[in-house]
Amino acid sequence: MNQPIFSNATADDASEILALLQAVQLPHEGVLEHLSSFTIVRDDAGKLIACAGVEHYGDIGLLRSVAVVPGGQKTGLGTRLIESVLTQAAQSGIVEMVLLTTTARDFFAGKLGFQVTSREPYQERLAASPEWQLPRCASAVVMKKDLAVKEWDCLIKPTPMQCQMMGEGP
Repeated sequence: MNQPIFSNATADDASEILALLQAVQLPHEGVLEHLSSFTIVRDDAGKLIACAGVEHYGDIGLLRSVAVVPGGQKTGLGTRLIESVLTQAAQSGIVEMVLLTTTARDFFAGKLGFQVTSREPYQERLAASPEWQLPRCASAVVMKKDLAVKEWDCLIKPTPMQCQMMGEGP
């Protein structure tokens, strides 16, 4: 595979996204309602190889449906995809990203800086989320990441994503 191609999902991508989510055993509820906030990745042959979505609730986002085809896992593609989604979310006004996971806690904490948190502070704000309300997600680990970038963050100890959100650096 050459360079993966990142793009925003369209209605034409829906069936492939749902098939990928089924293949990696992730819930599909709410995907079609939030399809416009999904980012997809295709290989050079045009095959869908990854996706991730964000449900927007004011200035909080719910990162959902992060999926990479089994052959593309552990290659850095998932990290690149999530970094891209987080950058887009921050640019759209999301200041905090929340996610639910039953299997990827260490990945989100170690590679992307998410922190385990309680479900309670988000219960009311995310009540309209189809994924948040799923019985199978009720026991999932809740994680959060602050996306609000302060100018001094980039000056003191910048990450490439922070600098890019501020329009500086790489």
